[in-house]
Amino acid sequence: MSEGAGTGTGSAAESSEAAAKKGDEAGEGDATPPKTSHSLRFWGIVASLAFTALCSSIEGTIITSALPTISAELGGDSSFIWVPNGYFLATMVMLPLMAQAANLFGRRWLTLISVAMFTLGSGICGGANSPAMLIGGRVVQGLGGGGIALMINIVLTDLVPLRERGKYMAIVQMVSAVGAALGPFLGGLLTERSTWRWVFYINLPIGGTSLVALFFFLRVATPPGGTWVEKLKRIDFIGNAIFIAATVSVLIGVTWGGAVYPWKSANVIVPLVLGFVGIGLFLAYEWTLAKNPSLPRGAIVERTAATVLAVTFLTTLCTYWAFYFMPIYFQGVKAKSAFWSGVDALPLFAGLFPFAIIGGILLSKFGRYKPLHLVGMAIVTVSFGLFSILDRNSSTAAWACFQLLCAIGSGLMIAILLPAMQAPLDESLVAASTGVWTFVRAFSTVWGVTIPAAIFDNEVAKKAAASLTDQSLVGYLTGGKAYQFATQEFLDSIRDPASRSEVIDIFTSSIKIVWYVGTAFAGLGWLLVWLEKEVTLRSKLNTKFGIEEKKKQEEDEEKAKNEGENKDGEESKAADGAKRAELSA
Repeated sequence: MSEGAGTGTGSAAESSEAAAKKGDEAGEGDATPPKTSHSLRFWGIVASLAFTALCSSIEGTIITSALPTISAELGGDSSFIWVPNGYFLATMVMLPLMAQAANLFGRRWLTLISVAMFTLGSGICGGANSPAMLIGGRVVQGLGGGGIALMINIVLTDLVPLRERGKYMAIVQMVSAVGAALGPFLGGLLTERSTWRWVFYINLPIGGTSLVALFFFLRVATPPGGTWVEKLKRIDFIGNAIFIAATVSVLIGVTWGGAVYPWKSANVIVPLVLGFVGIGLFLAYEWTLAKNPSLPRGAIVERTAATVLAVTFLTTLCTYWAFYFMPIYFQGVKAKSAFWSGVDALPLFAGLFPFAIIGGILLSKFGRYKPLHLVGMAIVTVSFGLFSILDRNSSTAAWACFQLLCAIGSGLMIAILLPAMQAPLDESLVAASTGVWTFVRAFSTVWGVTIPAAIFDNEVAKKAAASLTDQSLVGYLTGGKAYQFATQEFLDSIRDPASRSEVIDIFTSSIKIVWYVGTAFAGLGWLLVWLEKEVTLRSKLNTKFGIEEKKKQEEDEEKAKNEGENKDGEESKAADGAKRAELSA
């Protein structure tokens, strides 16, 4: 995840330590941000990036409602768990390599290749005639989707100064959130009205349009010098191999846990342990032996940067915690259908959008991220506490307002975390910091689903075995299957009203525990924010990868300035010479 692929560990650390001082100088006296005007090409790039983000975010969730139909048609077994998880795995494993390559080969072609791979993977999935072909297509999709997520953030950081980034990131992430929210609905609609293959084929026109738009608009500067062979020699292949193996191992454990094998099984524990040890080995190699580290030490050891990474992990974890467990509350406690649970969750999904924009605007106007982080995490913590009091009798006003409160807190945070992480770092670490932040955000989404699901399954299993009158129902709620059966269909299948009420009570009390643990994670995030230092956000853009026309204009202005200084110097020397000659005479 290296911005300067040839930057060693020591120099990266020194640059990040000096950046906080530079930040104060760069933004010195900036009570209000300078007025900026952007070219048509700039807005074309932003619009193209937003449209591309919509494409990849839809695909992250569209598969959920279509998966049962796909599994039935292709005759899949337990391997079908890799249809969604293979995508998420592939989005993460190549991030360090992509971030380093973005420095060496430039942003433009890596972005185009990522969109092309995503579109190709969609075509493979749509035409799949076996589970193996479908999973392979999802992996290709994921490699492209991960590259898209990373390159969007990197390009945005190249286009606007640090203080302004929150606004534009909010626009793109708002579109991503829309895509993620629409995904399950579109998946169900396409599967029901057409064929599941259009769940994937829909990406072909979207991806093709994105590719054309980016080809024409995304004209940004490329790094000078060096042949392809020389640049390839500067890529950290050993470090990336360690990282890929470690990440795959962790996600194998997470994927198998509770779904294929019990969490206590060696088949789950061993991959998890090996994976986390591998991540430790990756860091040790990067910071000691690597000549051109993909993750320079300076990108994450600075106190504020490291703290913001931890807050990013907890914020994203809590956001997805709510995304996945509010529908479980609606279906398992309120006994609503999957469709109506999605409708009732709209205050949570839709509420994020305006407050993401507001968070970016506030950051741009006042240039302070720590107060926004404190307010955002405090609101999320309070909302999780309020979620824990919901039961089958809770009013519409209660669950709607609690969700909106959570959306306000998460929305305020969503677009201002990356600028806060980059505030104390040198601009040479843009790609490195963006890469590690993107990985942490993606990694936390996995745990934002896994941890609450494991808690819920465990609590339901204990309570069902101890308190259910009808013991024939226990088999449905134990063995890690509670999350799967917390649905209106399962509740409607229980004929005895007393037994049905018992199951709802078990779901209600188990979800309370889920929210209690979530409240602890959110509260920890709020406490961590206090460790952040408030660094003045830079108001001037300093990058080698800006828009080509702008870079050329800046170079011409600099050249003219230097020529003017040289001319003034020559005239001054001539005047001094004439004066000396006059005195001598």
